[in-house]
Formats: sequence, structure tokens, C-alpha cells
Amino acid sequence: MSSFLRGFSLLLLPLCGWLAGDAVQAKTTLHLAALQRTIALLQRIRQEIQYRRADLQSLYRQLCREGLLPQVPGGTLQQLPAPERLSAAERACFTECFGGLGRAETAQECERLDYYTARFEDYLQQARRAAQRQAGLPHRLGLAGGMMLALLFL
Repeated sequence: MSSFLRGFSLLLLPLCGWLAGDAVQAKTTLHLAALQRTIALLQRIRQEIQYRRADLQSLYRQLCREGLLPQVPGGTLQQLPAPERLSAAERACFTECFGGLGRAETAQECERLDYYTARFEDYLQQARRAAQRQAGLPHRLGLAGGMMLALLFL
């Protein structure tokens, strides 16, 4: 019975390594999704400002009602927190972008939003390239690490 448990335990180590690699892949996927949502939000805000000339407070309430933004009592677009899944540089860009909303005329505001949309699209392309370069690598490394541990305990 003891040797059975030991053998079973040794088989679990590579599985745990594989699952650790899966967690890394999931983190990458969540990062890409956060960038895509940020780009979609910037595009939506730009459209609302350009075509409807919506004021920012009513736009914030509307986006909260639609479930696109978290509803915070007394919150504004300018105080919107950056998504957690963004990198530090991306969060700083997000904060800079949203903190400066409402300080320019409509045409200038749309230009600003175009600029930040382009920056986030660039961040997204960089993240996609990085994800492609490491495609499958976290799984393989996790599996290899688990197998090495299993060999050590043999």
C-alpha cells in the first residue's frame, strides 16, 4: 500500500506542474482580455462624446447601468480605477488617460481618446506577440519541473 501511495504521489507532481503552467496561461489570457475591454471602452467613450456630445457624468452612469463599468457611489470616469490585470505601465497610461477626461473641447477630446486607443492597441499587439512566443511553454516547463521533482523523490 505504501509503494502504491508513493507511486501515485510521484505521478501527481507532473500533473501539478502542468496545472501551474495552466495558471500562467490563464493569467496571459486575462491580461489580453483586459486590454481588449479597455480598447472597447475607449472607443465607446469616444463615440458617445463625438456623436451624442454626452456629458461625462451621465455617460458614466449609463456605462455603469450597462455593466461596462463597476458602479461606485460618487464615482466618475476620471476616477475610474485601472483594471488589475494590466501591467504597471498600462495602468499608468489608463490613469493618465481617464484622469484627463473632460478638460478639452469635443474635437480635442476625441483626438486624445484616439491617441490612447492607439497606445492600448500597441500594448495589445505586444502582449499577443509575447503570448505567441511562449505558446505552450508554461505547460511544458511546469510538466518538466514536476517530472524533475518526481525523479528526485524516486
